[in-house]
Amino acid sequence: MGKFIAVLLALGYLGIANADNFDNNQKIDSLTRQISEQTGRERIETLILLSEVYRKFSVDKSLETDSIAEEYADIEGLESMKGVIMLSLGKTASLSGDYTLALDYMQKAAKALDETENYTELAKTYLNLGLVYKNMAQFDKSIEQFNRASEIAHEHDLIDQVAGTAANRANVYFSLGDFKNAMESYQEAVKIYKQLNDSLRYAKMLMNVGLVYWQWDQNELALEMLIEAKKVFEAYNDFVELGRVYNNIGRIYYQEVKDTTKALEYYEQSLSMREKHGNQLGMAVVLANIGNIYRDKKQFDKAFQYYEKSLTISKFIGYREGEALANYYMGIAQQLNSNFAESNRLLDSCMLVAQTYGMSAYYSPVNESKMTNYAAMGDYTGFMAEFKTYAAKHDTLEIEMDKLKYKELATRQELEKVKPALELANTSIKKLETRLLSYKIAVGALILLLFITVLSRRKKNQKQQSDNPS
Repeated sequence: MGKFIAVLLALGYLGIANADNFDNNQKIDSLTRQISEQTGRERIETLILLSEVYRKFSVDKSLETDSIAEEYADIEGLESMKGVIMLSLGKTASLSGDYTLALDYMQKAAKALDETENYTELAKTYLNLGLVYKNMAQFDKSIEQFNRASEIAHEHDLIDQVAGTAANRANVYFSLGDFKNAMESYQEAVKIYKQLNDSLRYAKMLMNVGLVYWQWDQNELALEMLIEAKKVFEAYNDFVELGRVYNNIGRIYYQEVKDTTKALEYYEQSLSMREKHGNQLGMAVVLANIGNIYRDKKQFDKAFQYYEKSLTISKFIGYREGEALANYYMGIAQQLNSNFAESNRLLDSCMLVAQTYGMSAYYSPVNESKMTNYAAMGDYTGFMAEFKTYAAKHDTLEIEMDKLKYKELATRQELEKVKPALELANTSIKKLETRLLSYKIAVGALILLLFITVLSRRKKNQKQQSDNPS
């Protein structure tokens, strides 16, 4: 449970750039100069680029720039640019954690872009809608949006968007615990980005592949991939992705290497970036992770300070996975601190969110933790209530196992029925193979005979020519 939840939350979360250290001043100055010299569609396109740069370290500046673009489009009557502006506003709103506003902007963007037949941006819009729904734990809607993006991308040969769809669909598969399909989708994206020589996005996919390997207990390989990805992000000065990889590497050092000092170092770097950037979702994740370190050190007061901050942020932005996670971690912490009744209350809060949004990964861990609590309190009634849930789950597994055994037996019986036909077919194949071998030998012998004949005639002709010179 611990590893799955940890890796689940490591996927798709953004880090932040430190404005003082982030070397974007030159790009900002350049874009600002261009804007002062441009008009019409060209000016709006540059404003959107400027908004993307600001988005890496200032949500407020990004929103302000998008708003300027929107006002300019209204003044100049550039309705065809409204969709692109709405998408940019939606991305910024999503990053700030205002998912309701993000959905509103992106739905308006999709409508406008469809009307103007801007299929590249339309595919991107559905991709971003899928990401918002994923963060809201509405996985069915998330997949629906990714499928729309995929259809548009394939129809219009947008190879870059095909890769983006594969990557984001993989994240949803991961959230649902379907690691096999997640890995296949990540590998599809890796292949495309490698063909496109897109080193940065290739590194992002490499990091996600590493997280799947971590889930499969291939820890050394996972850490190796994360560190390789980190080097690429450092080379590109991509502090957004560095924020992600710091958090992910910290998880492996914490959970697998058991080096809490190193883990805390990486966590704090990630938290610092995300606080300055205003990335609420990312902050919630890292705060919960830091809380675990202090929990393990038995510094419970400090641990709960971090947990509470994480929970408050998750509730505020509607981040359901973060809400379930914080409650679960606090429940485990209270259990370790021998506050068993409070532990059960928090675990119940976790289960309520998990059941409401279909986060089945929490069901068994919460059930088992509550049994432990009731046993510690000597509450036989409570223990038996949880045990019934536990037993029913395992009975279901036994039923599924029986079904598989029956299916295997039925398959064997079907094989027995067709066995005579298979044997007859094998006999026929062997006869054909023997005839084919005989044919090959005969042909080889004939070719050899012809070769010898030709060679003999050539020697005879040469002898005749030497006996009768011209």
